[in-house]
Amino acid sequence: MAGSVLAALGLTAPAQAAAGGTAAAPCKPSIQVLQKLPATDDPHPSPWVRHTQVSAIAPGNNSRLAVGMSGMKPAYWIGEQVYAVPVPAGSGTGRLEDVNRSGLMVGQVTTGEGSLAFSYRHGDPAITVLPGGGGASGVNDRGVIVGSHWDAAQNRTIGVEWSHGRVRRELPSPAGYKLYETSGLNNAGQVSGNGTELERRPGAQFLASPGLYWPAYPDSTPLVMAPFDDTGDRHVTRAIDDSGRIVGYARRGTGPDSAEFAVVWKRPDGPAVYAPWAPGAIGGTFDAISPNTGVAVGLAEFDYGTPRPPDSPPARAQYWTGKGPMRVLPGLGPSLFTAAFAVTDDDRVGGAALDGQNRVVPVIWTCASKQAYVLESPRP
Repeated sequence: MAGSVLAALGLTAPAQAAAGGTAAAPCKPSIQVLQKLPATDDPHPSPWVRHTQVSAIAPGNNSRLAVGMSGMKPAYWIGEQVYAVPVPAGSGTGRLEDVNRSGLMVGQVTTGEGSLAFSYRHGDPAITVLPGGGGASGVNDRGVIVGSHWDAAQNRTIGVEWSHGRVRRELPSPAGYKLYETSGLNNAGQVSGNGTELERRPGAQFLASPGLYWPAYPDSTPLVMAPFDDTGDRHVTRAIDDSGRIVGYARRGTGPDSAEFAVVWKRPDGPAVYAPWAPGAIGGTFDAISPNTGVAVGLAEFDYGTPRPPDSPPARAQYWTGKGPMRVLPGLGPSLFTAAFAVTDDDRVGGAALDGQNRVVPVIWTCASKQAYVLESPRP
């Protein structure tokens, strides 16, 4: 079944399976620039304003399917060719968030009736609207989809799982908290998300904004992730791997004095591990983790003042194996920014990059570990 789906997509099965267990051919390091939908240039290119990007890459060594958005429209790619998702007429902005091994894509789109969660496969004449959903954030290889919707009657956001186009279960918030968003789903059925306290605890200065976690079993109690404090730090989860490791970031401070710290929770009930900043960086985030190899990617932020020195972009895609220094990925030019939002077990990283014409383009780094490098420490 999987093979027929891949064939319909114009994709091939992983080399090991196709050759009866022989090793796949060595990959060639490159930055693959993908097409954009017509007339979708960003008016004010910025690494922090997300209009065009690769958000997820289908698993499989030879898979050519990637999903994301182009000019804030849901889009996907087979190889370098871009395809628009056939959303309802009159729809506004939207995006694809995730894709599984069989090519099932999920995301959200705004319409006159509000935001809709949907699924889609290449070649379908229209999207499949997921009942009761405002947005879908993840899909696993079993076809389970996770997302959320705003319940006006209860005045809160509700987490939802779908299977075969139907609601499978609702995700209750931990006692004393409200859900902000779901952020990830793994093949074990575990879910990550983000929430906020309903009320400040006695003596606390701030409402806590922690990551949340739901075990795969429907009757299990959801978990508030560490750290739990009243420092005002906001902890945001962004993705979960198949072993239950979760990545994201902590935002400390407010206004111009704020900074972001990339975070890994090795276990949902374990402590937050703060990753090192890239040399010279003033902050960093993680937006994705590979399903099984433990590689996390995100954004490193820099502040060089004005005018910015040559060969010094304001942000770079960062790449971390879980140990050692933070590395960064090359751009399309010495002073052109990059950002990373997806990473696979076969060492591909998806994201966005600024090109020489001041346009943000969707990109995929192949053999990313061979391209990632440690920045030289800035001179005092």
